[in-house]
Amino acid sequence: MRQLSHRLQTVLALLQNTACLGDIGSDHAFLVAAAVLQGKAARGIAVELCELPWRQSKRTVHALGLSEVVDVRLGDGLEPLLPGEVHALCIAGMGGGTIRGILERGRDKLTQVSQMVLQPNVDAGALRSYLCDSGYRIADEAVVEEASVVYQGMRAEPSREGILYTPLELEYGRINLKRLDSHTVRLLERDFAHWQRVESSLQAGRPEGIAERRQWVNERVSALREVLANVR
Repeated sequence: MRQLSHRLQTVLALLQNTACLGDIGSDHAFLVAAAVLQGKAARGIAVELCELPWRQSKRTVHALGLSEVVDVRLGDGLEPLLPGEVHALCIAGMGGGTIRGILERGRDKLTQVSQMVLQPNVDAGALRSYLCDSGYRIADEAVVEEASVVYQGMRAEPSREGILYTPLELEYGRINLKRLDSHTVRLLERDFAHWQRVESSLQAGRPEGIAERRQWVNERVSALREVLANVR
């Protein structure tokens, strides 16, 4: 099979070995096929919402001789899965809100899932907040940029311990902020420049009705400046 994109390589690196991997929105089933071929998953299920990508995924699986161990199913989110059928779940390349909706609607399918590797392209903070409120902890994270889009990957695992996060940790990930690798730093620098521009525009505007917004932006700029001071 062709080499995985850098983005999907990052997802695969976050995944730990599992008996059965469910990949929602599988993008030609490349990820689930690679997981099986590399021995990270004993078997897999690729789920596609539309018929064309479903057929493309089936062709990939057939061409690689994996039809006996990788099933390709047509349906919405987790709906094609049976309760307890998968032990790990991957959902990548969608917005954080979309991923949250998929998980929320399919909660009954997650009874045996011990890890979820999620890679939102936007709204990572909202997804982390949902996971923490739903009984999961973030066990590992990674930031990757592809085609000018920044993806924040995370592996979530069930946890009975409540973990408190700062707003910045929810937005960028506690583990990412500790590692501060080059991808994370570029993301922080990009957002710092953006919020500085917002801060300047709010200072130039009339104060009526924007005091709370101005305070929030000022706090975000200060927090980002403090983090970036450690890498400059």
